[in-house]
Amino acid sequence: MQSASIEKLDGVAQVLYARPEIILAAVGRPALLSLLSQEESVRHGRFRFDDDRDTYLVAHALTRRLLAATARVDAAELCFVATAHGRPEIAGPAAASALRFNLSHTRGLVACGVTRACDIGVDVEHVDRRVELLGVARHVFSPREVAGLESLEGDDQRQRFFDLWTLKEAYVKAIGKGLAGPLRSISFAPDQTDPVPVHFDREAADDPSAWCFRRHVPGSNLRLAVALRAGCHAAISFREIDALELLA
Repeated sequence: MQSASIEKLDGVAQVLYARPEIILAAVGRPALLSLLSQEESVRHGRFRFDDDRDTYLVAHALTRRLLAATARVDAAELCFVATAHGRPEIAGPAAASALRFNLSHTRGLVACGVTRACDIGVDVEHVDRRVELLGVARHVFSPREVAGLESLEGDDQRQRFFDLWTLKEAYVKAIGKGLAGPLRSISFAPDQTDPVPVHFDREAADDPSAWCFRRHVPGSNLRLAVALRAGCHAAISFREIDALELLA
């Protein structure tokens, strides 16, 4: 998994993603289960539906492989702790302690981003999932974002909603607050090219020049966004990983 290493690129993030159905068809569940910790295996077994179990399995196998390759440690050595808002962070070994990572999944896709010593958040969404777009937007988007969304119709409105939603999710995951973050105090301009410009209201108390927000389209109905606290022009790479590389 040599291409999954960022050890010489401090301040640069890499995002790898995978499609659980394709991965499992190629290697099967036992090979991936062997990568999980005992606690992860127990959690995997608690899911009621096969799709949820498979998504969890591939997501956590991907995360362990990516972090292990980056830190040059064995995947089984990695230990994690959760923050007050539930974000997992690396507790050991020492060789991996400086890495920061974030994991996201949706129907048909899992993604993990990793970097060194700076905050990172990743969010991926399936744009055809059922959601009351304007109702949700009026609750969590900024007034200027809501106005922009209301000016659109049909598929354009849906695409804009998920552009905004993934960017916001990535940001609040990066700062470790999840949906408790200041969602309505952040305004993105997703109609502009990457990196996506951002405006923070006073309540957000953040510096836009400290952040880089980028998007990626892994498939026609999928949207992925990354928030990286490494300056607005930081380089972020995106790549799909195949089954052989995942188990290399």
